[in-house]
Amino acid sequence: MVDSVENDLVAPKKSLNLKAIFSIVIVFVVLIFGVVFWNQTHPDLDYPAGTAGTEIEVNIPAGSSGVEIGRILAKAGVVKTSLIFFRAATGDKRAESISAGLYLLNTHLSAKEAIAQLLDKKRLQGKFLIVEGARIGEIRKNLINEGFKADQVDQAFADLKAPNQFNENNSEGLFFPANYTILPGEDPAALTGLLQSAINRFAQELERLQFYAAAKNRNLSPRELLTIASIVQGEGFNQDDFGKIATVIYNRLKIGMALQMDSTLMYANQSRGEIRVTNRELKSSSKYNTYKYKGLPPGPIGSPGSAALTATITPTPGNWLYFVTVAPGDTRFSDKYPEFLKFKAEFIRNYKAGLFKGSK
Repeated sequence: MVDSVENDLVAPKKSLNLKAIFSIVIVFVVLIFGVVFWNQTHPDLDYPAGTAGTEIEVNIPAGSSGVEIGRILAKAGVVKTSLIFFRAATGDKRAESISAGLYLLNTHLSAKEAIAQLLDKKRLQGKFLIVEGARIGEIRKNLINEGFKADQVDQAFADLKAPNQFNENNSEGLFFPANYTILPGEDPAALTGLLQSAINRFAQELERLQFYAAAKNRNLSPRELLTIASIVQGEGFNQDDFGKIATVIYNRLKIGMALQMDSTLMYANQSRGEIRVTNRELKSSSKYNTYKYKGLPPGPIGSPGSAALTATITPTPGNWLYFVTVAPGDTRFSDKYPEFLKFKAEFIRNYKAGLFKGSK
């Protein structure tokens, strides 16, 4: 009798759960068909595909939500209604990667076409790139090429504030390599904001990497460790090279051996892209001539990226004292001078054979 009663009590609950699930499924299906039907019966909310109009510039401010982007596009005549753009964007996960900036977009686009154009990086205008290893002089020149006056750029650099741990006016090496937005005709004061944001972003990266603790552990000042990272960036080509080059620098400093880095000499000469330094350059009296002067140069020779910073903080263990790039993408490391000379001879042969781009 007990089993019979229990079965009678349980059965209705199972039936109720099945009915509830079935009801939910029915409602869900009805909603889907309702949305599809609604969209098909309201073509006036979206422009037809393939009817694009003229190109215009549209600015998407930083932090804009999907709704706000839709309103901006609708007001500019890019899409017909903000609602249809928002619905298309929420249904396309790629739309999450739409970034702020000035875009060159066609008018009279369907919502899907608008999303495609916003995802096309070639349509993003006003992007200012600070590359890994960039020097202040190069950043300054590029800003002038963007249309800013030289005195405006110089004033912007003069107004910058370096992280407190550096406590100096020279901001060389402190600009985080990344893309930044510059809008045409923007107030010159915004230029200071752009450069300061690059420094602030760099400061955040140093904190994330525990850079200051690493400097203290090596009995170096933050400026000295940053100088090493900038040389690592200037000498290396990839993550593996970076870690070994950092070790070479530390090993040479430890035994009082001159660093003899071409990158520091090129910084002194404000040159780029040279595979070999000349005998005349080797005689330079600049303190950045690490062939002539032992120890570190006076300061950073550019802004290192995250990979070079990481490699400088956690270098690859080894006894290397020498390295030579014998061919593009092939850098050899050694702790023995005779082996280094063999690598150097191989480099010279490859150089004369024109293996390096721009060699003669």
